[in-house]
Amino acid sequence: MGKRKKIGLALGSGGPRGLAHIGVIKALVENGISIDMIAGSSAGALIGGVFLALGSIDKVEEYVHSLTYKKLAWMFLDLGSASGLIRGDNIEKYLEEILSGKTIESLLVPFAAVTTDLSTGDSVSVRTGLLSHAIRASSAIPALIESTHVHGRHLVDGGASAPVPVSIVKDLGAEYTIAVNLDVYSFIQPHTSSHSPTIPDMGRAAIELLRFNLAGLMCREADCIITPDVSHVSSLNLMKFIHGEDIVQKGYEAGIAAISKIKEDILL
Repeated sequence: MGKRKKIGLALGSGGPRGLAHIGVIKALVENGISIDMIAGSSAGALIGGVFLALGSIDKVEEYVHSLTYKKLAWMFLDLGSASGLIRGDNIEKYLEEILSGKTIESLLVPFAAVTTDLSTGDSVSVRTGLLSHAIRASSAIPALIESTHVHGRHLVDGGASAPVPVSIVKDLGAEYTIAVNLDVYSFIQPHTSSHSPTIPDMGRAAIELLRFNLAGLMCREADCIITPDVSHVSSLNLMKFIHGEDIVQKGYEAGIAAISKIKEDILL
Protein backbone atom coordinates (compact mmCIF):
# COMPACT_ATOMS: atom_id res chain seq x y z
CA MET A 1 0.00 0.00 0.00
CA GLY A 2 1.35 3.44 -0.95
CA LYS A 3 1.85 6.37 1.34
CA ARG A 4 -1.31 8.29 2.21
CA LYS A 5 -1.66 11.68 0.57
CA LYS A 6 -1.57 14.73 2.84
CA ILE A 7 -5.06 16.20 2.90
CA GLY A 8 -5.66 19.96 2.97
CA LEU A 9 -8.90 21.82 3.56
CA ALA A 10 -9.57 25.11 1.79
CA LEU A 11 -12.41 26.67 3.77
CA GLY A 12 -14.26 29.43 1.97
CA SER A 13 -15.58 32.77 3.15
CA GLY A 14 -19.26 33.49 3.69
CA GLY A 15 -20.09 35.13 7.02
CA PRO A 16 -22.66 33.04 8.91
CA ARG A 17 -22.65 30.56 6.03
CA GLY A 18 -19.30 29.54 7.51
CA LEU A 19 -21.16 27.52 10.14
CA ALA A 20 -21.49 24.93 7.37
CA HIS A 21 -17.75 24.29 7.80
CA ILE A 22 -18.55 22.78 11.20
CA GLY A 23 -20.79 20.19 9.57
CA VAL A 24 -18.28 19.41 6.82
CA ILE A 25 -15.44 18.90 9.28
CA LYS A 26 -17.66 16.77 11.50
CA ALA A 27 -18.49 14.52 8.53
CA LEU A 28 -14.81 14.14 7.63
CA VAL A 29 -13.73 13.39 11.19
CA GLU A 30 -16.52 10.86 11.78
CA ASN A 31 -15.45 8.99 8.66
CA GLY A 32 -11.76 8.83 9.48
CA ILE A 33 -10.59 11.46 6.97
CA SER A 34 -7.41 13.02 8.35
CA ILE A 35 -6.97 16.78 8.06
CA ASP A 36 -3.30 17.61 7.65
CA MET A 37 -3.52 21.36 6.98
CA ILE A 38 -6.11 24.12 6.67
CA ALA A 39 -6.25 27.43 4.84
CA GLY A 40 -9.30 29.56 5.53
CA SER A 41 -10.71 32.84 4.30
CA SER A 42 -12.84 34.92 6.67
CA ALA A 43 -15.42 32.53 8.19
CA GLY A 44 -13.23 29.67 6.98
CA ALA A 45 -10.31 31.05 8.99
CA LEU A 46 -12.59 31.42 12.01
CA ILE A 47 -13.96 27.88 12.01
CA GLY A 48 -10.74 26.24 10.82
CA GLY A 49 -8.53 28.10 13.27
CA VAL A 50 -10.75 27.53 16.29
CA PHE A 51 -11.12 23.84 15.37
CA LEU A 52 -7.36 23.34 15.27
CA ALA A 53 -6.85 25.28 18.51
CA LEU A 54 -9.49 23.35 20.46
CA GLY A 55 -8.77 20.00 18.82
CA SER A 56 -12.45 19.11 18.62
CA ILE A 57 -15.15 20.14 16.18
CA ASP A 58 -17.76 19.32 18.83
CA LYS A 59 -16.24 22.00 21.08
CA VAL A 60 -16.48 24.51 18.24
CA GLU A 61 -20.14 23.66 17.83
CA GLU A 62 -20.69 24.07 21.58
CA TYR A 63 -19.26 27.59 21.45
CA VAL A 64 -21.56 28.44 18.56
CA HIS A 65 -24.58 27.10 20.43
CA SER A 66 -23.61 29.15 23.50
CA LEU A 67 -23.69 32.44 21.58
CA THR A 68 -26.44 34.81 22.68
CA TYR A 69 -27.89 37.93 21.07
CA LYS A 70 -26.36 39.92 23.94
CA LYS A 71 -22.88 38.55 23.25
CA LEU A 72 -23.28 39.07 19.51
CA ALA A 73 -24.41 42.66 20.06
CA TRP A 74 -21.39 43.28 22.31
CA MET A 75 -19.08 42.06 19.53
CA PHE A 76 -20.72 43.75 16.57
CA LEU A 77 -21.90 47.02 18.13
CA ASP A 78 -18.30 47.98 18.85
CA LEU A 79 -18.62 51.17 16.81
CA GLY A 80 -16.36 54.10 16.01
CA SER A 81 -13.70 53.19 13.45
CA ALA A 82 -12.62 55.40 10.54
CA SER A 83 -12.14 52.44 8.16
CA GLY A 84 -15.11 50.33 9.20
CA LEU A 85 -18.44 50.61 10.95
CA ILE A 86 -17.20 48.13 13.59
CA ARG A 87 -13.81 48.43 15.27
CA GLY A 88 -13.41 44.69 15.72
CA ASP A 89 -11.68 44.92 19.11
CA ASN A 90 -14.45 43.06 20.92
CA ILE A 91 -14.46 40.33 18.28
CA GLU A 92 -10.78 39.78 18.95
CA LYS A 93 -11.32 39.85 22.73
CA TYR A 94 -13.97 37.14 22.42
CA LEU A 95 -11.64 35.03 20.29
CA GLU A 96 -8.92 35.47 22.90
CA GLU A 97 -11.27 34.09 25.56
CA ILE A 98 -11.75 30.96 23.45
CA LEU A 99 -8.19 30.55 22.18
CA SER A 100 -6.31 31.51 25.38
CA GLY A 101 -3.48 33.27 23.58
CA LYS A 102 -2.60 30.43 21.22
CA THR A 103 -0.33 31.20 18.31
CA ILE A 104 -0.50 29.75 14.82
CA GLU A 105 2.94 28.22 15.41
CA SER A 106 1.57 26.25 18.37
CA LEU A 107 -1.05 24.43 16.29
CA LEU A 108 -0.37 20.78 15.57
CA VAL A 109 -0.98 21.12 11.81
CA PRO A 110 -0.13 23.94 9.39
CA PHE A 111 -2.69 26.73 9.19
CA ALA A 112 -3.05 29.91 7.14
CA ALA A 113 -5.56 32.70 7.72
CA VAL A 114 -6.04 34.34 4.33
CA THR A 115 -6.37 38.12 4.12
CA THR A 116 -6.31 40.72 1.33
CA ASP A 117 -3.82 43.58 1.01
CA LEU A 118 -5.99 46.65 0.52
CA SER A 119 -3.20 48.45 -1.39
CA THR A 120 -2.47 45.77 -3.97
CA GLY A 121 -5.45 43.40 -3.93
CA ASP A 122 -3.09 40.49 -3.34
CA SER A 123 -3.91 37.56 -1.07
CA VAL A 124 -1.75 37.52 2.04
CA SER A 125 -1.44 34.36 4.15
CA VAL A 126 -0.96 34.94 7.86
CA ARG A 127 0.92 31.88 9.15
CA THR A 128 2.52 33.17 12.34
CA GLY A 129 1.50 35.16 15.39
CA LEU A 130 -1.59 35.26 17.57
CA LEU A 131 -4.35 33.12 16.13
CA SER A 132 -7.04 35.51 17.32
CA HIS A 133 -5.41 38.44 15.52
CA ALA A 134 -4.99 36.44 12.31
CA ILE A 135 -8.67 35.41 12.34
CA ARG A 136 -9.74 38.99 12.94
CA ALA A 137 -7.61 40.19 10.02
CA SER A 138 -9.04 37.51 7.72
CA SER A 139 -12.61 38.45 8.73
CA ALA A 140 -12.40 42.24 8.33
CA ILE A 141 -15.23 42.77 5.85
CA PRO A 142 -14.38 45.98 3.94
CA ALA A 143 -16.26 49.04 5.25
CA LEU A 144 -17.98 46.92 7.93
CA ILE A 145 -15.07 45.84 10.17
CA GLU A 146 -11.93 47.92 10.61
CA SER A 147 -8.93 46.79 8.59
CA THR A 148 -5.86 45.54 10.47
CA HIS A 149 -2.37 46.95 10.05
CA VAL A 150 0.30 44.25 9.87
CA HIS A 151 3.90 44.81 8.76
CA GLY A 152 3.00 48.01 6.95
CA ARG A 153 0.00 46.50 5.16
CA HIS A 154 -3.68 47.27 5.62
CA LEU A 155 -5.36 43.86 5.57
CA VAL A 156 -9.02 43.10 5.02
CA ASP A 157 -11.28 40.07 4.50
CA GLY A 158 -9.63 37.17 2.68
CA GLY A 159 -12.81 36.58 0.72
CA ALA A 160 -12.11 39.74 -1.29
CA SER A 161 -9.19 38.05 -3.08
CA ALA A 162 -9.42 34.32 -2.31
CA PRO A 163 -12.99 33.25 -1.44
CA VAL A 164 -11.86 29.59 -1.54
CA PRO A 165 -8.07 29.47 -0.87
CA VAL A 166 -7.19 26.27 -2.72
CA SER A 167 -3.79 27.42 -4.02
CA ILE A 168 -2.82 28.57 -0.53
CA VAL A 169 -3.52 25.22 1.11
CA LYS A 170 -1.45 23.63 -1.65
CA ASP A 171 1.38 25.98 -0.65
CA LEU A 172 1.08 24.58 2.88
CA GLY A 173 1.92 21.14 1.47
CA ALA A 174 -1.44 19.58 0.63
CA GLU A 175 -1.28 16.71 -1.85
CA TYR A 176 -5.07 16.24 -1.92
CA THR A 177 -7.21 19.34 -1.58
CA ILE A 178 -10.81 19.53 -0.42
CA ALA A 179 -12.44 22.87 -1.21
CA VAL A 180 -15.53 23.98 0.71
CA ASN A 181 -17.26 26.60 -1.41
CA LEU A 182 -20.00 28.70 0.20
CA ASP A 183 -20.47 31.06 -2.75
CA VAL A 184 -23.79 29.70 -3.94
CA TYR A 185 -26.63 32.07 -4.80
CA SER A 186 -30.18 32.22 -6.01
CA PHE A 187 -29.68 34.58 -8.92
CA ILE A 188 -32.36 36.69 -10.54
CA GLN A 189 -34.88 34.39 -12.18
CA PRO A 190 -36.86 35.16 -15.34
CA HIS A 191 -40.41 36.26 -14.59
CA THR A 192 -43.57 35.79 -16.59
CA SER A 193 -44.53 39.42 -15.88
CA SER A 194 -43.04 42.42 -17.65
CA HIS A 195 -41.49 43.80 -14.45
CA SER A 196 -37.72 44.19 -14.57
CA PRO A 197 -35.43 43.49 -11.58
CA THR A 198 -35.05 46.47 -9.26
CA ILE A 199 -31.86 48.49 -8.87
CA PRO A 200 -31.05 46.80 -5.50
CA ASP A 201 -31.63 43.40 -7.16
CA MET A 202 -29.17 44.28 -9.91
CA GLY A 203 -26.53 45.61 -7.51
CA ARG A 204 -26.71 42.55 -5.28
CA ALA A 205 -26.61 40.18 -8.24
CA ALA A 206 -23.54 41.91 -9.70
CA ILE A 207 -21.54 41.43 -6.48
CA GLU A 208 -22.73 37.86 -6.04
CA LEU A 209 -21.87 36.98 -9.63
CA LEU A 210 -18.33 38.27 -9.16
CA ARG A 211 -17.86 36.16 -6.03
CA PHE A 212 -19.54 33.14 -7.60
CA ASN A 213 -17.27 33.17 -10.62
CA LEU A 214 -14.06 33.88 -8.69
CA ALA A 215 -14.81 31.08 -6.22
CA GLY A 216 -15.56 28.72 -9.11
CA LEU A 217 -12.24 29.49 -10.76
CA MET A 218 -10.35 28.85 -7.55
CA CYS A 219 -12.11 25.54 -6.98
CA ARG A 220 -10.91 24.19 -10.33
CA GLU A 221 -7.56 23.41 -8.68
CA ALA A 222 -9.19 21.28 -5.98
CA ASP A 223 -9.37 17.48 -6.01
CA CYS A 224 -12.76 17.48 -4.29
CA ILE A 225 -15.29 20.31 -4.09
CA ILE A 226 -17.91 20.39 -1.35
CA THR A 227 -20.71 22.91 -1.88
CA PRO A 228 -23.21 23.05 1.00
CA ASP A 229 -26.69 24.26 0.05
CA VAL A 230 -26.59 27.57 1.94
CA SER A 231 -28.05 29.88 -0.70
CA HIS A 232 -30.96 30.63 1.69
CA VAL A 233 -28.58 32.39 4.10
CA SER A 234 -27.28 35.89 3.43
CA SER A 235 -23.55 36.19 4.03
CA LEU A 236 -24.20 39.57 5.69
CA ASN A 237 -26.96 38.41 8.07
CA LEU A 238 -24.77 38.27 11.17
CA MET A 239 -27.76 37.29 13.33
CA LYS A 240 -27.64 33.85 11.68
CA PHE A 241 -24.64 33.05 13.88
CA ILE A 242 -27.38 32.45 16.47
CA HIS A 243 -29.48 29.31 16.02
CA GLY A 244 -27.51 28.28 12.94
CA GLU A 245 -28.12 24.56 13.40
CA ASP A 246 -29.69 24.34 9.93
CA ILE A 247 -26.50 25.73 8.36
CA VAL A 248 -24.33 23.24 10.25
CA GLN A 249 -26.63 20.44 9.06
CA LYS A 250 -26.34 21.55 5.42
CA GLY A 251 -22.56 21.33 5.77
CA TYR A 252 -22.78 17.88 7.33
CA GLU A 253 -25.01 16.59 4.53
CA ALA A 254 -22.66 17.93 1.86
CA GLY A 255 -19.66 16.47 3.68
CA ILE A 256 -21.25 13.03 3.96
CA ALA A 257 -22.10 13.10 0.24
CA ALA A 258 -18.41 13.60 -0.59
CA ILE A 259 -16.99 10.85 1.63
CA SER A 260 -17.10 8.04 -0.93
CA LYS A 261 -15.24 10.11 -3.55
CA ILE A 262 -12.57 11.16 -1.06
CA LYS A 263 -12.01 7.56 0.07
CA GLU A 264 -11.75 6.40 -3.51
CA ASP A 265 -9.24 9.13 -4.31
CA ILE A 266 -6.84 8.65 -1.43
CA LEU A 267 -5.06 5.75 0.19
CA LEU A 268 -6.51 5.15 3.66
